[in-house]
Amino acid sequence: MNYLQLVNRARVECGVSGGNLGTTIGQTGENSRFTNWINTAYVDIQTAREDWDFLRGTFTLDTVAQQQNYSSSDAGISSDFGNWKRDSFRCALNSSFEDEQLISYMNFQEFRNLYRYGTMRTTYSRPVVVSFEPDKGLAFGPIPDQVYHVNGEYFKRPIEFSADTDTPRFPDRYHMAIVYKAMMYYGGYESAPEVFSRGEYEFRRLIERLHIDQLPTTVSGPPLA
Repeated sequence: MNYLQLVNRARVECGVSGGNLGTTIGQTGENSRFTNWINTAYVDIQTAREDWDFLRGTFTLDTVAQQQNYSSSDAGISSDFGNWKRDSFRCALNSSFEDEQLISYMNFQEFRNLYRYGTMRTTYSRPVVVSFEPDKGLAFGPIPDQVYHVNGEYFKRPIEFSADTDTPRFPDRYHMAIVYKAMMYYGGYESAPEVFSRGEYEFRRLIERLHIDQLPTTVSGPPLA
């Protein structure tokens, strides 16, 4: 379903009188509240977890000799950047990726005490670790001594619907989760406990399925001995 269809479905599920809306643009009163509730529900689902598969994107970045720090803009993803995927970084000396190696993530406090301390401040070599600055910029250690091709993944920032034809980022079989969440907003606003309860029950049922489909699978680690 697209944005307009989600709004109209929510109105039907909440028992609102009147026919379907022709557009989400320029609505007022109760219709405006429904467009806002659908948008709020969509953002709420996106922000419920930081590791949704449907928020994952890829990037490539060429380092600069003797430059340690890089922004999301340097990786070409400033418009929809949310956060980095910690375990996704790889580094290669050339574009053929023949010598590609994994780059480990390091907590920023540990990184700062190791790679921004003493002689490590001016040690240049192939990066083996990456850390995230408080402003979510990238910091590589050691500082790159030449151009390296870094690739990895990131999580996109939450977005709202704007056009009638905008569709959710996640699979269509879970789109009703947005409607059910909007029903909870309507039920709270209108003091309609029956609508709220039905929305809450259906939302919980469907969001559990979305978790199974769109979150990393939990696997067992190797034996300790």
